[in-house]
Amino acid sequence: MTTKEAYRILEPAHFLKDKELVQPNTPDEIETRRRIIDFIKELDIARFMLAMSFKEAGTDPYLDLFEEKDFNNKFKHAYYRQHYLYSSVIWYQNSFDMILQCLWFHHKLYDKTLCKENMEKILLGCNSKTLVKRLYLGDQDNPISHFVDTNDYILDLANRLKHRQFIENDSYLLYAEAFNTRDGEYSSDEMVFRIKLNDLQDSLVIFHKNLIALAKELLIPIHDSISNIFQED
Repeated sequence: MTTKEAYRILEPAHFLKDKELVQPNTPDEIETRRRIIDFIKELDIARFMLAMSFKEAGTDPYLDLFEEKDFNNKFKHAYYRQHYLYSSVIWYQNSFDMILQCLWFHHKLYDKTLCKENMEKILLGCNSKTLVKRLYLGDQDNPISHFVDTNDYILDLANRLKHRQFIENDSYLLYAEAFNTRDGEYSSDEMVFRIKLNDLQDSLVIFHKNLIALAKELLIPIHDSISNIFQED
């Protein structure tokens, strides 16, 4: 698949854009609409990064950033591809977080006054587990829980990259180091988390499609309810 083909099959979230002026009536609606816009923008970035990972070897941009000797003319393509894919992982998780925040504000699932001073505290409690508990009363038969269960691989990778460790490309190790205890009972190499870039790429395409489906199910009704395009005079 080429970059152009990938960009075409990865559907954007333009179904959430308004053709006319939208004027939310309450602070909750304003913040909900803001998060819908953020979702559109962040998904566009994730989509771009994933599409760029499909570039063929020899067509990578910014090759002048590194000397041939840095990678022995061997790792360049995988190196750039890895960066595109890892960036898309982060942006896809951020896009999912925006869906959670849309629900959070739309259903007023927080107990503080919505203002600038309280915004960080309000968002601090916004996560999938708390949302399921408050919005679906803990019932696991809901769209958010199904999405998390189905796409836990990508969500876990995003958390690893942001909070736990760098994920090694299984096809090569750019910096190979191994540390062992003297008694030989512990090897740090066993703790390294490795993935295959092809597998990650395939998983991200599926994640994208699932995220679009989730957005259509959950965000279109919210979008319609606060958009004056759909309101009668």
